[in-house]
Amino acid sequence: MALNLKVKKRVLNFTKEKKEVYVATPDRGNTIDAEKIAELIAQDTGARPAQVKMILDTLIDSMMTWLEEGHGVQLGSFGSFMPSVKSKSSDDPDEVEVRRTRLVFYPSKELVARVGAIAYSTENEYRKASNEEDDETGGSDGGGGGTEMD
Repeated sequence: MALNLKVKKRVLNFTKEKKEVYVATPDRGNTIDAEKIAELIAQDTGARPAQVKMILDTLIDSMMTWLEEGHGVQLGSFGSFMPSVKSKSSDDPDEVEVRRTRLVFYPSKELVARVGAIAYSTENEYRKASNEEDDETGGSDGGGGGTEMD
């Protein structure tokens, strides 16, 4: 299985000439909910889906206990969660304003490596259109190559 990518045209509005560029973006599917994850974990472990769901819910409750006290929570090779805030700065320390509280996730090195190794396939409608034009005109301009991503 491979991650599907699509090549899309983007306009760089922050440049004077409004330059058009092409970028690869993931063609994301649906979001998988906790029930589906619990079913998959249950299949792999022999536990019941309801038990796995209960454990996931308890994990969230336990994490919240520590996050509310300002602690980070590390979950092994998954990564770490840290509480953080966005605030408005001020010259007066009494006028500093917290705009929102947020949760920051730092994936582990192992998780980053696994995500970096995901295979992908690229659907490039712009290359297809160019190739169809070449077929209609009877040739190519001699250019070649493909899409390479790091």
